[in-house]
Amino acid sequence: MKKINSLALLMAAFCLSVSCSESFLDTEPTSSVAESTIFSNTETALMAVDGIARIMHDCSTSWVSQGSYPTFCLHLAMMSDDVIYTYTHTQFKDSQNWVRHRDLTHKYYDINYYWKVFYRVISNANKIISYIDRIPGDELTRQWIKGQAYSYRAFCHFQLVQTWAQRYDASGNNTQLGIVIRTDNEGTPKARSSVEEVYAQILSDINEGISCLEQAAAFKKHDKSNIDQWVAKGIKARVLLNMGKWAEAAAVAQDVVDNSGACLAVSTYADTDKQNRFGEASNDEWMWACISSRTDYSQFGGNRRCWHDHISNNPTTDNNTSPKAINRLLYNTIPDTDVRKAMWSADPYSNPNLYIAAAGKKAMYMSQKWLVDDIVMKYAERDVPYMRFPEMMLIAAEGYARSNQPAKAQQLVYDLGHFRDPSYSKPTESGDALCEKILWQRRVELWAEAGLRWLDLKRLNLPCDRGPAPRAGYNQGPWKNSDKVAPSNIDPQSSNYDMYGSELGEGARYIPAGDKRWQWLIPTQEINANPLCEPNEL
Repeated sequence: MKKINSLALLMAAFCLSVSCSESFLDTEPTSSVAESTIFSNTETALMAVDGIARIMHDCSTSWVSQGSYPTFCLHLAMMSDDVIYTYTHTQFKDSQNWVRHRDLTHKYYDINYYWKVFYRVISNANKIISYIDRIPGDELTRQWIKGQAYSYRAFCHFQLVQTWAQRYDASGNNTQLGIVIRTDNEGTPKARSSVEEVYAQILSDINEGISCLEQAAAFKKHDKSNIDQWVAKGIKARVLLNMGKWAEAAAVAQDVVDNSGACLAVSTYADTDKQNRFGEASNDEWMWACISSRTDYSQFGGNRRCWHDHISNNPTTDNNTSPKAINRLLYNTIPDTDVRKAMWSADPYSNPNLYIAAAGKKAMYMSQKWLVDDIVMKYAERDVPYMRFPEMMLIAAEGYARSNQPAKAQQLVYDLGHFRDPSYSKPTESGDALCEKILWQRRVELWAEAGLRWLDLKRLNLPCDRGPAPRAGYNQGPWKNSDKVAPSNIDPQSSNYDMYGSELGEGARYIPAGDKRWQWLIPTQEINANPLCEPNEL
């Protein structure tokens, strides 16, 4: 057995002079010269932790469906009940249909790719952790680097266990198979730990990360691609919410709300900011993000592996041939007075304010949430949010509601709801009824972001229910882009799932809670290289 499990850790050699720091991805353990260069002191070690941020949005693969963490989130979004795939297209149809993550033979090998992305980040974090206390340099910088490394390791183990393992059950002992924990780069065969053991490691790492980052609070971070103490606490709040530790999750999220400096911003949904909506990390609500290089990819026909290419009005985007839409059953619950309703166009055929590329298709309820200025920034990437301030408000609210502190939850829900909708009234409910209002806010506010809706359904053990098909006598579709007006005679009780000739079928209209399809399959490549790693049920 090889000492280094290249399939799990994706180790790669690279040029390590300071002048080529942007190429830093990860280091071959046997390359002592390379490692001695990058870890010669804390200043050069900064390149290593900044390199992890670049791994998180690396778009250097061959396949369009593989753009590191942002496109992973798109796969999860397409597997949720709130994001609707419209016209037939090669990208993400299999995710909407709940088969891509269960297909070990798929030519794109997306399962293996994303598995390796997270372990690649873990590998780099391990390397930093192993070196950082042994090298000379400024102590503030050391704690900044160390805190991020622990936080990245916690975050990636968290993403893996949520996706590839069964859900954490707050009422159980969680002995079900989790994922392989890697806290070193030995790469020897290793069995999957239990879900409980994985979460224990995650909490240990994120607590250490927070401690280090609090000590480095005076360090000026480069941009919002870095994890500071508030982002680390946001990650911890997500973990605690997932574990059903409601009061603890509320306390951590409330700390972020009160002290992070992030805040709600009118500009997030303002009409005046339509042409770069949800593409600028400078927004006061954004806490953690992919920071785009703003590279112009026009000579390559666009960067077809970036987030905006799949969900915005970018002229070369795959979204032009298959617009992403909101489930109309959810859309119909949004009051007209709520500024967020303008993030989708129910009738794009008659919408004079529709932002769409000249050759773009139209679909009812299509998204207008991610927009780009295709005149000034043609074919370029934009920033992508990983974590926003409203999510922290809603984590705190849900934690309070589920830990019998309804007054605090009601106030937070009102603070967000009224900010987006002047007609929104303060909730008076408690218990499950209040939680439903909080989850509705999450669905509308965080639509398609960070795969959160799919993860919410799984953590709460809810089905993925995309709504009923049209009843007999109503317009069944498929609707064509050549139509000049919105389709008529639509069943008011049906959803818009599978109504555009997208060839999805009924198999994924309803996925029961607890179905084995909620677990992504462990890649064959990992099973072959690590015989101690048990596969998930086929």
